[in-house]
Amino acid sequence: MTQRKSDLTQFLEWMRNGIAFVTTWFLILFLVYSTITGIEFIQTVTLIKMLIWIIGAVFIFNLFFTKIVFKKWSFIKRLSTFMILISLYESVGFYWLNFFNGTESLLQWLIFISIVLVLYTVSIFIYKRISKKQGEVYTEALKHYQQKRLMER
Repeated sequence: MTQRKSDLTQFLEWMRNGIAFVTTWFLILFLVYSTITGIEFIQTVTLIKMLIWIIGAVFIFNLFFTKIVFKKWSFIKRLSTFMILISLYESVGFYWLNFFNGTESLLQWLIFISIVLVLYTVSIFIYKRISKKQGEVYTEALKHYQQKRLMER
């Protein structure tokens, strides 16, 4: 019961922190985009949609990366499933917020898919590299422990 409560607390903290961070980040991006393209005001409805979209994305992230639902999944399985689901969710969100429309839509899709694939590949590479280093450290500690035990006998 204590672990379940701890997992729920972590989930709720990550929701709070994620929503705050992502909202700030997207608001900055939206302001930069609006300034560059000459948009002088942002509609309230657009901001509400953006906030709903952000809450959903943070929820999906927390669903996969806290242990509240998927307790025994490996990192690779969590990351892969998350990337598929969040990419679909973001695509729907981009349409809902009218980002993917008009004649340049194919180029936007190609850029989006490229970014997702590059970031997924980089994440897998970093994970593999860190796992290899941690494995080496663990193996070295185990050898040291075994030698110490052997000398004690």
